[in-house]
Amino acid sequence: MRLKDVFVSELARRGVSRVGTRLKKVMSSPDPIARMALYVANGKADVCKSDGGLQHSFTLDGQFVDLPPDAYVGKCRSDILLTRYELTKHTFPYVVVDCRFFDEHSEKERWKIELQVKQTLGIVREYMWDEKLVVTYRNVGFGKYYPSTEEFLREKGIERVVLLDPNGDELYRRTGAECFIIGGIVDKSGTKKGYTSRIGRALERKGVEVDYRRIELRGDTVGVPDRINHIAEILLRVELDGEDVESAIKAVQPPLVAKWRLRKELHEKTVRVCVGERVVRVVEKGAFDEFREWLNITMRDFYDVCREQKFFVVSEKVMGRIKASEWDERRRCFRLNHN
Repeated sequence: MRLKDVFVSELARRGVSRVGTRLKKVMSSPDPIARMALYVANGKADVCKSDGGLQHSFTLDGQFVDLPPDAYVGKCRSDILLTRYELTKHTFPYVVVDCRFFDEHSEKERWKIELQVKQTLGIVREYMWDEKLVVTYRNVGFGKYYPSTEEFLREKGIERVVLLDPNGDELYRRTGAECFIIGGIVDKSGTKKGYTSRIGRALERKGVEVDYRRIELRGDTVGVPDRINHIAEILLRVELDGEDVESAIKAVQPPLVAKWRLRKELHEKTVRVCVGERVVRVVEKGAFDEFREWLNITMRDFYDVCREQKFFVVSEKVMGRIKASEWDERRRCFRLNHN
């Protein structure tokens, strides 16, 4: 359940079926109800009893109608129906980006961290509200800043966290945890392997119970997006939308990352074919349908990877003929005759 869902539920419980606003950014939003909820949760507006000044509104499913609202979102000149404190009392997890290793990054990597944290705030706003994104050790200008993760946890009374660590002992599944920690780490130079685990060990030394969880896609971390904002979106899809991990990964996965995994998997779908003295690998076109069930790829991506790997793509009918041909045990291939 997202903040928007809670907002709609609270309005309906108060007998509100249409809500209006004069806020321009809400009116122009592709999802005005979600934007209203965010304004209220961030303390920028309240939900007020209608004062009769508006003649248009939105239904709770976001449809614009030429009817006066039961309530409006803005600065109240009438009775307040719903405040941020009532809306945000519902339980939502914290997402903490721990930037304790920020200074060990190159200038380009630091820029990438800042960009990804900014994008993470955009993701958090789709599901929750601003203060649910916490950034520690480095104030990058986005999210609620704390000098250390330990200080934040101590202030909130949080004793157990889930650390999303590619080397974690357990697979990530929906946990319902109060706090998730993502390492503020990008590694373009290949020198920061294991840094996320170091965050966990540092927290444990301060008495925090750390649940190390790794996100995998069908038994491998290859193909799992590693950008901070992508990891945050995967966990929020799982925790708040109830998606399974594989579906969440596919929804978030950039095509470039999907192709990395395709390159690793595609080899297993090929067969060796001997044409004279030459050995080639052949893959059936139908393999694409199997991969697109769990990878965010297009047919063009499939052909691009086959071309890179020098795999020939054939129809199901041709593959049947190949597998019906003579098997050369010595060379481990199906042997095709020239005639």
